[in-house]
Amino acid sequence: MKKIITLVAVLALVAVASPALANGGHHRSSGTDIDVDVDNSAYVKNVVDTTASTGGNDSSGGSARNYVRGGSVNNTTANGGSTGDIDTGDATATTLITNTVNDNDIKVTADCGCEGNLDVDVDVDNNATVKNYVDTTADTGNNSSNGGDAKNKVTSSSSRGHHHHSSSGVENTTANGGGTGDIDTGDADAWTEIVNVVNSNIIRVRR
Repeated sequence: MKKIITLVAVLALVAVASPALANGGHHRSSGTDIDVDVDNSAYVKNVVDTTASTGGNDSSGGSARNYVRGGSVNNTTANGGSTGDIDTGDATATTLITNTVNDNDIKVTADCGCEGNLDVDVDVDNNATVKNYVDTTADTGNNSSNGGDAKNKVTSSSSRGHHHHSSSGVENTTANGGGTGDIDTGDADAWTEIVNVVNSNIIRVRR
């Protein structure tokens, strides 16, 4: 069984600004000024290769050779070796990428009891670059089952003369190549999930 599990989690540049400014306490004031300035800059790059494979298996039978020369030849056999069976389990590859970039939660509270003007200036500047390079592959192929080779070579000869006669015979010579085996693979599952949350701003002003 081949099992590959990859888990990638990236949490980049999470900014939380929660200023609470107030002037005057419990005394009356003619006005209150609140300034909030948030500058975010982020560069995130994810390079992920997710692969599940039960393939690339090979089963090859052995070779056989039978070589005979001259004389009487009977029942020569060359048998190539047979291959075995290939059985694989399941292959599973999982990748999870989570990028949370420039996440701002800004809460401004002015609890001063003042009756004047309340001037709130919130300036949020987000600049983010997110790059995801993902290659997801599932493969059960590229399997081979090859029977062995067999060679049977026989050479015979005969001759005739004035006073004698000689001959050689060849009978029942056989060359059998090896048989192939079965290939049974399991499932190959590859799964990739990418979640990008970029430049999310929540601004709350309370008085």
